[in-house]
Amino acid sequence: MNLQKLFEMQRQLDEYIEREHPRQEGEDRLSKKILALMVELGELANEWRGFKFWSHDQVPRTRVLVNRTTDDIGFKNIGPEHIKNPLLEEYVDGLHFLLSIGLEIAEPQKIDIARWNAAEADNITEQFLHVMTHAINLGNTLRNNISYYPFEYEWLFLRYIQLGEMLGFTWEQIEEEYCKKNQINHERQDNGY
Repeated sequence: MNLQKLFEMQRQLDEYIEREHPRQEGEDRLSKKILALMVELGELANEWRGFKFWSHDQVPRTRVLVNRTTDDIGFKNIGPEHIKNPLLEEYVDGLHFLLSIGLEIAEPQKIDIARWNAAEADNITEQFLHVMTHAINLGNTLRNNISYYPFEYEWLFLRYIQLGEMLGFTWEQIEEEYCKKNQINHERQDNGY
């Protein structure tokens, strides 16, 4: 995965959003981004389903057939069928916020998750908890003006990448889906989202 390419794409999207939705005086947009990341983590976990011990259906949502069969005036079979991967889509939604947070508090060109040689968790549930813990820790360090937030951000980033690997995503899949969703996000801004 070309992280610098993704950071640059995110920078362009963030600048567009800033123009369309200027920050309000006193607005803590960084805290909102951290909360948004945590919401996306929850949505990702929901698509993964592996924590739902009360359900017989714990199969991750990785394939959904989308078939647009009729248009507004009743014509049949107007759109091609395609498969989407809700699990990957939610992962990439979280990645957008993670990159956006990094653009505000870190120096993306200096991020080197390879230096962190941290073992992944024993299972995906534990990995989700690690990511959420680091997101909370990052929010707390920023809110309390503690200076080691770049360190906490890199840990969060590493754990998030590891989570994607544990969910079975390749770097290529993540980058491809990120590019698709980034384009959709630009189109949403164009259309007054």
